[in-house]
Amino acid sequence: MAGALAVMATSCSDDLDVVIPAPDNITFNEIQMPDRFTHVITDGGFSASGVNFNAVKSGSQLVGGFCLSNRSLRSFVWRDDEVSVDSMRYSVWTPRPNTTGNYVVGHVNGDDAFFTLDRPSVIEYVLVANTTWSFLAMTYGDTYDKDGEPVANPNVPSKPMGIWHSYVPGGVKKFGENDYLTLTAVGYRGGQQTGKTSVDLACKKGHNADNPDWDYIQNNWRRFDLYPLGEVDKVVFYLDSSDKDENGRMRTPAWFCLDGLQLRK
Repeated sequence: MAGALAVMATSCSDDLDVVIPAPDNITFNEIQMPDRFTHVITDGGFSASGVNFNAVKSGSQLVGGFCLSNRSLRSFVWRDDEVSVDSMRYSVWTPRPNTTGNYVVGHVNGDDAFFTLDRPSVIEYVLVANTTWSFLAMTYGDTYDKDGEPVANPNVPSKPMGIWHSYVPGGVKKFGENDYLTLTAVGYRGGQQTGKTSVDLACKKGHNADNPDWDYIQNNWRRFDLYPLGEVDKVVFYLDSSDKDENGRMRTPAWFCLDGLQLRK
């Protein structure tokens, strides 16, 4: 695995620098994947280097928790079918083909998106990113071409022209002023909460009171510090978005990607 390499994200602050996994990070490349550009959902979860990821599976879909992936799609899809949407749902969004190898995709559903540690530890950080599905939904909304006329795919202009949808049930809106997608990690030890910390995977102008000019949708991996949680044996992840339906249900896809977990030595 390559050493740490800084890559600037589209943002207004050096705090939003992104990195690829460092040599001593816990990655998931030790786990054999059946093919390139695929994902694997295991019944009950999976483990890597003493970190145990929960997974709730129904049929061929991840209902909640985490799965393994090495997908790298940076395009809308042509059809609203399970195979097509899965190529967005289980893919990380990066500006160029993803170079981190295997990673995990998280689906937040209640308290299901969690991992446990064999030994209580301080987690210095993890790397997080948007899925392709979430990025396209927030960037373009439900339908890229509102008039229904075929246009070039905004991410792969050489492909045939089409009418682009993000195929999110119930629809989503294109993010604008004050919109956000926030990932929160809550730490536990021995069943007792140790703390919580958050990072914005999208932060449109006006959302961040301390930095009102920040205006971005995270477009690559970035570091998410978890050491404020203290020593933990379990971490649970939650997502919150400004795009909600009339019942208060989040419409932005409740998915994110995780890689490069670093334990304190």
